[in-house]
Amino acid sequence: MMFDSLAKTANQAVDSAFWYCVDFMVNLAGATHSSYVEANTWVLLLLIPILFALLISLRVVQNRQLRTLKKAGERHQKRVFEA
Repeated sequence: MMFDSLAKTANQAVDSAFWYCVDFMVNLAGATHSSYVEANTWVLLLLIPILFALLISLRVVQNRQLRTLKKAGERHQKRVFEA
């Protein structure tokens, strides 16, 4: 019984998310004076991969900066304990 209500709730959540995305794409198409298919193509084939690449690049840069800061902290600790 509990599984049925959980499955129903999950199904409703996925359904709501799907229709929200469809509504967003239809509104985007209307705002840009293009078709739903064109708006969908721009978002799914161009915008999302570009955003994904930017986020990966940002993570790589942050990882390098973090490593540099850790090394500087270790060098500082060495000097403090040697003195």
